[in-house]
Amino acid sequence: MIIDVHVHPHVSRSLDDFSDLIDIAEQFDVHLVTYSVRPVTAPNNHEYPTPETIRACNDQTRVLMERYPERVQGFAYVNPGHAREACGELDYRLGKEHFVGLKLWVAVPCIDPRLDELMEICAHYRVPALQHTWKKATSQKTGESPPEMVAALARRHPRTTIIAAHAGGDYEYGAKVFRSCDNVLLDIGGNECNAGYVQILVDHVGADRVIFGTDMPGRSFPSQLAKVLGADIAADAKEKILYHNMARVLAATKTIEHPAVFSGQ
Repeated sequence: MIIDVHVHPHVSRSLDDFSDLIDIAEQFDVHLVTYSVRPVTAPNNHEYPTPETIRACNDQTRVLMERYPERVQGFAYVNPGHAREACGELDYRLGKEHFVGLKLWVAVPCIDPRLDELMEICAHYRVPALQHTWKKATSQKTGESPPEMVAALARRHPRTTIIAAHAGGDYEYGAKVFRSCDNVLLDIGGNECNAGYVQILVDHVGADRVIFGTDMPGRSFPSQLAKVLGADIAADAKEKILYHNMARVLAATKTIEHPAVFSGQ
Protein backbone atom coordinates (compact mmCIF):
# COMPACT_ATOMS: atom_id res chain seq x y z
CA MET A 1 0.00 0.00 0.00
CA ILE A 2 1.09 3.58 -0.75
CA ILE A 3 -0.03 6.96 0.59
CA ASP A 4 0.28 9.89 -1.83
CA VAL A 5 0.14 13.03 0.30
CA HIS A 6 0.10 15.56 -2.55
CA VAL A 7 -2.74 15.28 -5.07
CA HIS A 8 -4.86 18.01 -6.68
CA PRO A 9 -8.20 17.89 -8.48
CA HIS A 10 -7.80 18.71 -12.17
CA VAL A 11 -7.63 22.50 -12.47
CA SER A 12 -10.22 23.93 -14.92
CA ARG A 13 -11.68 20.49 -15.61
CA SER A 14 -14.63 18.60 -14.20
CA LEU A 15 -14.26 16.80 -10.89
CA ASP A 16 -15.33 13.72 -12.82
CA ASP A 17 -11.83 13.74 -14.32
CA PHE A 18 -10.51 12.83 -10.87
CA SER A 19 -11.56 9.29 -11.78
CA ASP A 20 -8.35 9.13 -13.85
CA LEU A 21 -6.36 9.42 -10.62
CA ILE A 22 -8.61 6.93 -8.87
CA ASP A 23 -7.78 4.43 -11.63
CA ILE A 24 -4.10 4.89 -10.81
CA ALA A 25 -4.81 4.59 -7.09
CA GLU A 26 -6.62 1.30 -7.56
CA GLN A 27 -3.95 -0.10 -9.86
CA PHE A 28 -1.14 0.64 -7.36
CA ASP A 29 -3.18 0.41 -4.11
CA VAL A 30 -2.74 4.08 -3.19
CA HIS A 31 -4.56 6.28 -0.70
CA LEU A 32 -4.78 9.81 -2.14
CA VAL A 33 -4.59 12.90 0.07
CA THR A 34 -6.11 15.70 -1.98
CA TYR A 35 -6.72 19.43 -1.68
CA SER A 36 -8.03 22.03 -4.06
CA VAL A 37 -6.35 25.42 -4.42
CA ARG A 38 -8.81 26.76 -6.99
CA PRO A 39 -12.30 25.83 -8.15
CA VAL A 40 -12.29 23.73 -11.29
CA THR A 41 -14.88 26.09 -12.77
CA ALA A 42 -12.54 29.10 -12.41
CA PRO A 43 -9.04 28.28 -13.70
CA ASN A 44 -7.65 31.80 -13.32
CA ASN A 45 -5.00 32.72 -10.76
CA HIS A 46 -6.16 32.34 -7.15
CA GLU A 47 -2.99 33.03 -5.18
CA TYR A 48 -4.82 35.24 -2.66
CA PRO A 49 -8.29 33.66 -2.54
CA THR A 50 -11.36 35.11 -0.89
CA PRO A 51 -13.16 33.20 1.88
CA GLU A 52 -15.86 32.34 -0.68
CA THR A 53 -13.28 30.83 -3.04
CA ILE A 54 -11.74 28.91 -0.16
CA ARG A 55 -15.12 27.38 0.71
CA ALA A 56 -15.65 26.40 -2.92
CA CYS A 57 -12.24 24.71 -2.97
CA ASN A 58 -12.91 22.74 0.20
CA ASP A 59 -16.39 21.82 -0.99
CA GLN A 60 -14.72 20.22 -4.02
CA THR A 61 -12.43 18.24 -1.76
CA ARG A 62 -15.40 17.13 0.36
CA VAL A 63 -17.19 15.88 -2.78
CA LEU A 64 -14.18 13.74 -3.66
CA MET A 65 -13.92 12.39 -0.10
CA GLU A 66 -17.59 11.38 -0.21
CA ARG A 67 -17.36 9.98 -3.72
CA TYR A 68 -14.26 7.87 -3.03
CA PRO A 69 -14.25 7.10 0.70
CA GLU A 70 -12.02 4.04 0.24
CA ARG A 71 -9.29 6.04 -1.49
CA VAL A 72 -9.43 9.75 -0.66
CA GLN A 73 -8.60 11.83 2.41
CA GLY A 74 -8.79 15.63 2.34
CA PHE A 75 -6.71 18.53 3.60
CA ALA A 76 -8.53 21.83 4.15
CA TYR A 77 -7.14 24.79 2.22
CA VAL A 78 -7.27 28.27 3.79
CA ASN A 79 -5.90 31.77 3.26
CA PRO A 80 -4.32 32.96 6.54
CA GLY A 81 -4.69 36.52 5.28
CA HIS A 82 -8.36 36.24 6.26
CA ALA A 83 -7.47 35.13 9.76
CA ARG A 84 -10.89 34.83 11.41
CA GLU A 85 -12.49 33.13 8.42
CA ALA A 86 -9.48 30.84 7.95
CA CYS A 87 -9.60 29.57 11.54
CA GLY A 88 -13.35 29.02 11.35
CA GLU A 89 -13.06 27.19 8.04
CA LEU A 90 -10.28 24.94 9.28
CA ASP A 91 -12.03 24.11 12.54
CA TYR A 92 -15.27 23.30 10.70
CA ARG A 93 -13.66 21.06 8.08
CA LEU A 94 -11.63 19.18 10.69
CA GLY A 95 -14.26 18.92 13.38
CA LYS A 96 -17.39 18.33 11.26
CA GLU A 97 -16.29 16.91 7.92
CA HIS A 98 -13.38 14.62 8.84
CA PHE A 99 -10.68 16.42 6.88
CA VAL A 100 -7.28 15.20 8.09
CA GLY A 101 -4.97 18.19 7.67
CA LEU A 102 -4.31 21.76 6.59
CA LYS A 103 -3.01 22.94 3.21
CA LEU A 104 -1.24 26.29 2.89
CA TRP A 105 -0.08 27.66 -0.44
CA VAL A 106 1.22 31.16 -1.31
CA ALA A 107 -1.32 33.63 0.07
CA VAL A 108 1.01 34.90 2.82
CA PRO A 109 4.54 33.93 3.90
CA CYS A 110 4.37 31.29 6.61
CA ILE A 111 6.28 33.44 9.10
CA ASP A 112 3.18 35.67 9.25
CA PRO A 113 1.77 35.58 12.83
CA ARG A 114 -1.71 34.97 11.42
CA LEU A 115 -0.63 31.33 10.97
CA ASP A 116 -0.18 30.84 14.71
CA GLU A 117 -3.79 30.07 15.57
CA LEU A 118 -4.05 27.75 12.57
CA MET A 119 -1.05 25.79 13.86
CA GLU A 120 -2.66 25.52 17.28
CA ILE A 121 -5.88 24.19 15.72
CA CYS A 122 -3.81 21.55 13.93
CA ALA A 123 -2.07 20.62 17.18
CA HIS A 124 -5.45 20.31 18.93
CA TYR A 125 -6.78 17.89 16.31
CA ARG A 126 -3.36 16.23 15.89
CA VAL A 127 -3.42 16.80 12.14
CA PRO A 128 -0.50 17.89 9.94
CA ALA A 129 -0.12 21.24 8.22
CA LEU A 130 1.24 21.00 4.67
CA GLN A 131 3.01 24.19 3.58
CA HIS A 132 4.07 24.75 -0.02
CA THR A 133 7.73 25.68 -0.02
CA TRP A 134 10.16 26.25 -2.85
CA LYS A 135 13.63 27.72 -3.04
CA LYS A 136 13.94 29.40 -6.43
CA ALA A 137 16.87 30.84 -8.35
CA THR A 138 14.41 33.35 -9.80
CA SER A 139 11.97 35.45 -7.78
CA GLN A 140 9.51 33.83 -5.39
CA LYS A 141 5.76 34.34 -5.71
CA THR A 142 4.55 37.23 -3.57
CA GLY A 143 3.56 35.15 -0.54
CA GLU A 144 5.69 32.09 -1.24
CA SER A 145 7.64 30.55 1.63
CA PRO A 146 11.22 29.33 1.17
CA PRO A 147 12.42 26.49 3.41
CA GLU A 148 13.95 28.71 6.08
CA MET A 149 10.54 30.29 6.73
CA VAL A 150 8.95 26.86 7.12
CA ALA A 151 11.72 25.86 9.52
CA ALA A 152 11.03 29.00 11.57
CA LEU A 153 7.32 28.11 11.68
CA ALA A 154 8.15 24.58 12.83
CA ARG A 155 10.38 25.85 15.62
CA ARG A 156 7.64 28.22 16.76
CA HIS A 157 5.07 25.38 16.86
CA PRO A 158 6.85 22.22 18.00
CA ARG A 159 3.54 20.46 18.81
CA THR A 160 2.41 20.64 15.19
CA THR A 161 3.52 18.23 12.49
CA ILE A 162 4.45 20.28 9.43
CA ILE A 163 4.88 18.85 5.96
CA ALA A 164 7.34 20.74 3.77
CA ALA A 165 5.81 20.26 0.33
CA HIS A 166 8.30 19.50 -2.45
CA ALA A 167 11.02 19.13 0.24
CA GLY A 168 11.80 22.78 -0.39
CA GLY A 169 12.05 22.48 -4.17
CA ASP A 170 15.83 22.19 -4.04
CA TYR A 171 16.27 18.91 -2.13
CA GLU A 172 19.87 19.58 -1.11
CA TYR A 173 18.98 23.00 0.28
CA GLY A 174 15.80 21.74 1.96
CA ALA A 175 17.56 18.75 3.50
CA LYS A 176 20.07 21.02 5.22
CA VAL A 177 17.51 23.58 6.37
CA PHE A 178 15.13 20.98 7.85
CA ARG A 179 17.75 18.69 9.35
CA SER A 180 17.26 20.09 12.88
CA CYS A 181 13.42 20.37 12.67
CA ASP A 182 12.16 17.09 14.08
CA ASN A 183 8.48 18.01 13.56
CA VAL A 184 8.93 18.58 9.80
CA LEU A 185 8.24 15.82 7.25
CA LEU A 186 9.54 16.27 3.71
CA ASP A 187 7.17 15.53 0.83
CA ILE A 188 9.07 14.60 -2.34
CA GLY A 189 6.35 15.46 -4.87
CA GLY A 190 6.58 17.88 -7.74
CA ASN A 191 10.17 17.84 -8.96
CA GLU A 192 11.56 15.97 -11.91
CA CYS A 193 12.75 12.40 -11.32
CA ASN A 194 16.42 13.10 -10.59
CA ALA A 195 18.63 10.27 -9.44
CA GLY A 196 20.01 10.59 -5.92
CA TYR A 197 17.61 13.19 -4.56
CA VAL A 198 15.68 10.91 -2.21
CA GLN A 199 18.95 9.46 -0.96
CA ILE A 200 20.11 13.00 -0.12
CA LEU A 201 17.00 13.53 2.01
CA VAL A 202 17.39 10.21 3.79
CA ASP A 203 21.07 10.87 4.46
CA HIS A 204 20.32 14.27 6.00
CA VAL A 205 17.04 13.84 7.92
CA GLY A 206 16.54 10.05 8.06
CA ALA A 207 14.01 7.79 6.36
CA ASP A 208 11.42 8.39 9.13
CA ARG A 209 10.90 12.01 8.00
CA VAL A 210 10.52 11.58 4.23
CA ILE A 211 7.05 10.95 2.75
CA PHE A 212 5.74 10.17 -0.72
CA GLY A 213 3.82 12.68 -2.81
CA THR A 214 3.37 13.16 -6.53
CA ASP A 215 1.72 16.56 -7.17
CA MET A 216 -0.59 14.77 -9.61
CA PRO A 217 -1.87 15.65 -12.14
CA GLY A 218 1.00 18.12 -12.56
CA ARG A 219 3.44 15.21 -12.38
CA SER A 220 2.93 11.60 -13.41
CA PHE A 221 2.62 8.85 -10.82
CA PRO A 222 5.32 6.59 -12.39
CA SER A 223 7.92 9.37 -12.50
CA GLN A 224 7.39 10.21 -8.83
CA LEU A 225 7.30 6.56 -7.74
CA ALA A 226 10.60 6.02 -9.54
CA LYS A 227 12.25 8.54 -7.21
CA VAL A 228 11.73 6.09 -4.35
CA LEU A 229 11.99 2.71 -6.05
CA GLY A 230 15.18 3.73 -7.84
CA ALA A 231 16.83 5.27 -4.78
CA ASP A 232 19.95 3.68 -3.33
CA ILE A 233 18.39 3.17 0.10
CA ALA A 234 17.28 0.14 2.12
CA ALA A 235 14.02 -1.64 1.32
CA ASP A 236 12.53 -0.81 4.72
CA ALA A 237 13.36 2.89 4.15
CA LYS A 238 11.39 2.77 0.90
CA GLU A 239 8.43 1.23 2.74
CA LYS A 240 8.55 4.00 5.33
CA ILE A 241 8.56 6.69 2.65
CA LEU A 242 5.81 5.15 0.56
CA TYR A 243 3.46 4.25 3.40
CA HIS A 244 4.42 3.88 7.04
CA ASN A 245 5.53 7.43 7.87
CA MET A 246 2.32 9.08 6.68
CA ALA A 247 0.17 6.20 7.95
CA ARG A 248 1.53 6.88 11.43
CA VAL A 249 0.50 10.54 11.15
CA LEU A 250 -2.99 9.79 9.85
CA ALA A 251 -3.66 7.09 12.42
CA ALA A 252 -2.96 9.60 15.21
CA THR A 253 -5.40 12.28 14.07
CA LYS A 254 -8.60 12.99 15.97
CA THR A 255 -10.58 13.69 12.80
CA ILE A 256 -10.25 10.66 10.55
CA GLU A 257 -13.34 8.45 10.46
CA HIS A 258 -11.52 5.11 10.29
CA PRO A 259 -7.98 5.46 11.70
CA ALA A 260 -7.57 1.68 11.88
CA VAL A 261 -7.16 1.72 8.10
CA PHE A 262 -3.70 3.21 8.65
CA SER A 263 -2.56 1.10 11.60
CA GLY A 264 -0.87 -2.24 11.76
CA GLN A 265 0.02 -2.57 8.07
